[in-house]
Amino acid sequence: MMQPDEEKLFNHVRDWAIGRVQEFNGMDVTQIYDQLALIDEFYEWMDPKEDLEVISIDEISEEEFEEFIEGVDRA
Repeated sequence: MMQPDEEKLFNHVRDWAIGRVQEFNGMDVTQIYDQLALIDEFYEWMDPKEDLEVISIDEISEEEFEEFIEGVDRA
């Protein structure tokens, strides 16, 4: 079950994706590919048939990123 903040985030992203698909209606025919790409990317979000797992991560600073990269084996 999603937490209230997760549900707000899910609904915001879902509404954004649906809105973008609708914005492309009636535009140039090449926008059809943009619509299809959005639908493909957010398919499970647009009409969820089962519970979705939402994973979010905290933003990290550039310094934290650099520390992480230094620890990665660059083989």
